[in-house]
Amino acid sequence: MTRSVYVTGIDRGDGRQVVELGVMELLTRQVDRVGVFRPLVHDGPDRLFELLRARYRLSQDPATVYGMDYHRASALQAEQGTDELVSALVDRFHLVARDYDVVLVLGTDYAGTQLPDELSLNARLANEFGASVIPVVGGRRQSAASVLAETRNAYRAYDGLGCDVLAMVANRVAREDRDEIAGRLASRLPVPTYVLPDEPALSAPTVAQIAQALGAKVLLGDDSGLARDALDFVFGGAMLPNFLSALTPGCLVVTPGDRADLVVGSLAAHSAGTPPI
Repeated sequence: MTRSVYVTGIDRGDGRQVVELGVMELLTRQVDRVGVFRPLVHDGPDRLFELLRARYRLSQDPATVYGMDYHRASALQAEQGTDELVSALVDRFHLVARDYDVVLVLGTDYAGTQLPDELSLNARLANEFGASVIPVVGGRRQSAASVLAETRNAYRAYDGLGCDVLAMVANRVAREDRDEIAGRLASRLPVPTYVLPDEPALSAPTVAQIAQALGAKVLLGDDSGLARDALDFVFGGAMLPNFLSALTPGCLVVTPGDRADLVVGSLAAHSAGTPPI
């Protein structure tokens, strides 16, 4: 029987893609044939699956990866009920499961899906798939107490719905709170718990992505420069001395076209390495 691991969450902004990549890394080291299944998908390119396919040389037909789009799922649930929606997604899952030793399931993303109670839907799908569950809790800009409470509540929610909880992950927590949270969760939950610190570079867009989003024309630069992460944004309109003091490492400078002093000052600061922009 095919085993599967269902990575899911409780809300948006948990940075779950990093955990999904990590789980895939572990699976592919131990199993020859690993499939991917995303029950529900938004319109447009699925960048995570494209990354998984490229990095791990997946031969899986992309048409088998997805159950259905959110719009269709919402309509089906409204018209025929949750049972029909789950049945359709289970059928799609088994098309993948029959061809692979392990399936990594990517749970719903809670992003404007118009589906009521997504947590319960994820839990039910995991149970129907026979999948072990790894819930991810987002801890960005939250206190240690809040992360502790949310992680424990998430465990209780999935465990209470009959899921086989394999491990818990608290992601994007403040670095200074990591050890405290890890120690307290280890003594309060009966499953392994992993606490990952927030890493701003993982959510930062590259210069190339910003240029593409803006429809910008590159006047000067190369691929290595376009591949750099924009870790911060500085909007320039002040006098040069005040502007230079506002620059931060890895920032993207946005300035009026007639402020040549700020452009030259930014280039000079970058060349001096204080800070690199």
